[in-house]
Amino acid sequence: MEVEIDGSFFVFPEGWELERSDEWPEQRRATPSPFHSKGCGLVSVKDGTLWLIEVKDYTYPGAEVPDDLAEKVGLKFFRSLAVLHMAARWGQGSRREFSLAALACPEARVRLAVEPPDGGRRLIGVATPLAGLKDRLRRVTKKLNVHRPVVGDSHLMNGVPWEIRRNPETRDAHTDR
Repeated sequence: MEVEIDGSFFVFPEGWELERSDEWPEQRRATPSPFHSKGCGLVSVKDGTLWLIEVKDYTYPGAEVPDDLAEKVGLKFFRSLAVLHMAARWGQGSRREFSLAALACPEARVRLAVEPPDGGRRLIGVATPLAGLKDRLRRVTKKLNVHRPVVGDSHLMNGVPWEIRRNPETRDAHTDR
């Protein structure tokens, strides 16, 4: 199963349940004022584990990684959980069923798939910033009782059971790699 998010293809093995929850009507209703509730890009479920996946790409010209990225992403994870609860309680059809299954999972994991600017150095240029970001995200997500966040890019997967490929058709808009 493959889904494209922000110029990257996420390829999951058979048996995964995937939803682009940021495109759900429940999420869109919660995005404007007064809630300003932006959720993560992808929610997936496999073998009793709920994965909340946020995708960020800072390799565009002029893009900068914000200092408070961990807090912003942690808030997106929190808001995604709120939308899952809303859809499970008051939703309809397949979104309601997916949300009920997701919330029944005994374990929740979060994955920040971030493409930081690396000056063309790939792993050498991003390993240290990604490690620092993971530490900051861990401090945020432990408040949600999620203790093992995974942070990486398309080259540094860090043990997640899917792969990420960057879309070659959109690479010319990026400044590195």
